[in-house]
Amino acid sequence: MQLRILVLAASFALPALPAQAAADASAGKEKAKVCAACHGENGVSATPGIPSLAGQLDQFIQWQLVFFRSGRRPNPAMAPLVADMSDEDVRNLGAYYSSLPYSTKPAVPRNPELAAKGKTVAARHRCANCHMDTYRGTGATAAIADQREDYLVKALQDYRSTARPSTGVAAMNEAAAELSDDDITAVAHYVATLESPKK
Repeated sequence: MQLRILVLAASFALPALPAQAAADASAGKEKAKVCAACHGENGVSATPGIPSLAGQLDQFIQWQLVFFRSGRRPNPAMAPLVADMSDEDVRNLGAYYSSLPYSTKPAVPRNPELAAKGKTVAARHRCANCHMDTYRGTGATAAIADQREDYLVKALQDYRSTARPSTGVAAMNEAAAELSDDDITAVAHYVATLESPKK
């Protein structure tokens, strides 16, 4: 119940994005050329610890870029790339990455026992309340199904230590605070190997 209240509060805590001209996915594709070295040519990462962005939710992409740019989400690799990024660039990148096909191929082979444990951990912490039953997210909440497992582990560790702040109120920081290393390993494996519907 407490997490549900936090999630609801988070949705009100996020300021509405101002009305702007329609985003240009083609311009976003051009801008994303510099991103390909880490996030992959088509937004599917082959680099350990780096997330795939193909098919990620537009609003989520935009907010993360804004957080990187403002320093709210510190990241030495991202900081110089977003320092001079305009709001138009942010919108265009969101439109581009969200337009790409979402990979439904699990990032790693599934270990049934570990995945079962991860499913239990995810249910106990009500991960689907925000990320949806398919773990494809909604609004500013990330799509995490079939994401790189090593990246999911890092993200959860960063949320647990508060090295990465939550969006709005502290929903993710609070949700991850009680996760053990074993819990993180299991839930990351479960989500990373969870085939979800195509867009």
